Amino acid sequence: MAILPIDLFLLAASPFVGSFITMAARAWPDWSRVLAARSACDGCDRVLTPGELIPVFSYAVQRGRCRCGAQAIWPLHPAGELLALCIAAACVMAASGTGAWLAALFGWALLLAALTDMRTLELPDVVTLGLIPVGLGAAFLREGLDAAVLAGIAAALGFASLGAIAWLYRRTRGREGLGMGDVKLLAAAGAWTAPLALPWIIAAAAAITLLGLAVARLAGTRVSADMVIPFGPGLALAAFVAHLVVTAQSGAWPGLIVWPS
Repeated sequence: MAILPIDLFLLAASPFVGSFITMAARAWPDWSRVLAARSACDGCDRVLTPGELIPVFSYAVQRGRCRCGAQAIWPLHPAGELLALCIAAACVMAASGTGAWLAALFGWALLLAALTDMRTLELPDVVTLGLIPVGLGAAFLREGLDAAVLAGIAAALGFASLGAIAWLYRRTRGREGLGMGDVKLLAAAGAWTAPLALPWIIAAAAAITLLGLAVARLAGTRVSADMVIPFGPGLALAAFVAHLVVTAQSGAWPGLIVWPS
């Protein structure tokens, strides 16, 4: 598959998108700090120079600290920038043009949700609920009305299935096991995939979460029965992979972006 100029731009822009995503994840729920103010050091409030805002490179050169030495840079900043680049690369491998861009937007939104969930144990409604209508629109653009209807059914099934699991856990254990944010995120995953992908997404998300818990335990984290574990990151990764499969199988996006030969 030929790489279009717009695909190259997607790859080049992705680390900067990742930088914005990590800032937004750290600022949530007060996103006005990201939209209204310039980037500044958390320790000394000094406005950062353009040279200090180069994704990954600035973090490496400054050895993970602000130049004032007063504040360590959040380690998830370079991680988020690299993950955003990996998301874009995977999307370009699965599709091109509009398909790659929409898949990347989905992946970046999931990255924002995952990072926010890791920090706050909450998933922003603006991401989980916002992805549903966008996913339905993407399905319509890709394959027409039938695909949009199928995506709507998948979203409803995703909400109902995980919602039922959350309700059953609460009834039998007397405490919350899954938050409504996870339920909404699976509904969004359904809107971007298909009904048959939902069982795979749930199973893969559970496996990813358990793997992460095992790694944390090996790293020395104390694990207990009442420990609160974010399910959003595993669910986000599984949903993104499922969408890539759907995108790759659906073929080219007809006539949405045309480049001269």
